[in-house]
Amino acid sequence: MSGFFESGQKINLDQSDVRISAENGLNFSQDQTIGIYIPPSVKYFSGKDSYLQFDAEIAGDVNHANESFATRLQLDPNTGGNSLFSSLRVYAGNRETLLEENTEYASYVSVKYDYSKTETEQKKRALREGCGLWTPATAGTCGTTKSIGNNYLYSPFMKKPNSGAATDPDATLDTAWDNTDFIPAKITVPLHCGVFAENSKVFPNLLTNGCYIELVMAGQRNLFRQMDGVLKERRMRLNPVFFGKDAVGTKITAGDTVTAIWCRAGVNNQRDPQSCPFVVGEKINFVKDTKNGSTSTTNTITLGPAGKGAVISEIANDGNFLKISFSATAIGVATGMDQATENWFLFSESLSGATAYAPSCKVSNVEMICHQIDMGDTYERDMLSKVSKGGVVMFDIPSVGVQTHSQLSSDIQATIPLSLEYSKARGILAMPTDASIYTTQTQTSATGTYLTRKDAGALYQEDTLNRSNRTGISGCSNGLSKYNFFLAGKMVPSREISTKKTTDKRGGIDAHFISELEKGLISCGIPANSFEDYSSNFVIGRQLAVGEKAVFDGRGKTARLNCKFEGQVVDVDKPSVNTLWKVFVKHIKTLIIKGDNISVEI
Repeated sequence: MSGFFESGQKINLDQSDVRISAENGLNFSQDQTIGIYIPPSVKYFSGKDSYLQFDAEIAGDVNHANESFATRLQLDPNTGGNSLFSSLRVYAGNRETLLEENTEYASYVSVKYDYSKTETEQKKRALREGCGLWTPATAGTCGTTKSIGNNYLYSPFMKKPNSGAATDPDATLDTAWDNTDFIPAKITVPLHCGVFAENSKVFPNLLTNGCYIELVMAGQRNLFRQMDGVLKERRMRLNPVFFGKDAVGTKITAGDTVTAIWCRAGVNNQRDPQSCPFVVGEKINFVKDTKNGSTSTTNTITLGPAGKGAVISEIANDGNFLKISFSATAIGVATGMDQATENWFLFSESLSGATAYAPSCKVSNVEMICHQIDMGDTYERDMLSKVSKGGVVMFDIPSVGVQTHSQLSSDIQATIPLSLEYSKARGILAMPTDASIYTTQTQTSATGTYLTRKDAGALYQEDTLNRSNRTGISGCSNGLSKYNFFLAGKMVPSREISTKKTTDKRGGIDAHFISELEKGLISCGIPANSFEDYSSNFVIGRQLAVGEKAVFDGRGKTARLNCKFEGQVVDVDKPSVNTLWKVFVKHIKTLIIKGDNISVEI
């Protein structure tokens, strides 16, 4: 019967888009709920061709408590507008029969997007969904990894910087950054669930008396990101580099006072005000790289009153150099700085040094663009006649079951219980996330958060330190050394899967682990197109059924995930944070419609 609802090439169907506004408000902010009702007058719709559309406008917390918090902000560049929503529920029109529920929606989308991305997909998501996009104009030249989180030139959330050309009257920037520099971003996102984006069949909305969508907006704490090119503890070698206290590269001696500094020309694409990742009003400081592969993360506070940084008053051209001036007439420098023997990278302290920070994101003009399908009068009459005569209509919904489990960092062995009470299970994706509670300013600036990468060695090696700015929505390996599953009385695989190389923050890949993850992703309906983020978004995968139509009956079967942590090196492969495991179980639900009765079979 399910084939009744398949749209294909055999029948010419009339199609149109219907705009349906949120019914419970015009504007929404953090922790609020958006409700959208698709009435039964939209008799049939294609979920995969429908999408949510809205405007998202960021507001920074500038000049809070007499502190300078000026800095560029963005949503998560990997997931874009999807990161705004913490949970998703879809009900039948009676608003009682729950069709689908995902209480860790942003985390699920992060797995789906990180592992399914292609260059084409990333570009499309950047155009439509508010995701980031790598561009050579903001790329690093010091060997850092590629970043899609540093595209301040073409961000949908803020005004484009001035051209910065020497002949341009705006080549000198001296206006402080404020909330007028943020702009509303028009965002369209699919709804990643079985009624909508993950189903190729036409949904019989007429028979369910419509359907009701409920989206809960995420909280403020984990929502915002600074640009990667201004942070000390993520991709530091992407940041501007100090050249001198003048245009000839004169070094700074300890005890000097300066009114401005010059950046190394062309390094990390720093040539003019447009290319500068900092803004007027931003508080900056320096971190040292000694050119012999050693990077100092201590003793980096050198600039400004009490060593807490200096506020930018002007960003200007000076020949081929980028000149950054400070708001005070003379800024004391505690440590000598010589660009001939050391690399000094500039970084933002607008947030990392803040005691409180309260940015926001307003969502407005929320609409569900529903792709309506006209099945024709004959089909509609046949369907209604069948239902009225006691017939049964069945509709499969590919769904995600969510389970959570807490683990302490002191646990060297952990058993994660799994509930597989599904008659048609397909696969498992287990994501261990950092359970630490960071402040908004700490999370946004990636200061002291979970360390995903730690390099050492040659000059300009990739990402000396790379801390996560996606706490709560991305996986952290946390020193896991091996694992296996216990399913239906058997250990699967029969031998433990080693992850020691994969979880080592100095880099490495375990082939067997990647192979198991690939199979798990595919069985969960996620194309395994990219493993670029295997370390920064760590996930364990398990395939439960082989083949597109095969399923696993987990009812009444004991299941668990066994994990061992044997690391010895602090900050490299030893557990460092408490963990919240988020387990996604892909399965098939069946919507059963019989007369006026609507039920869901799991």
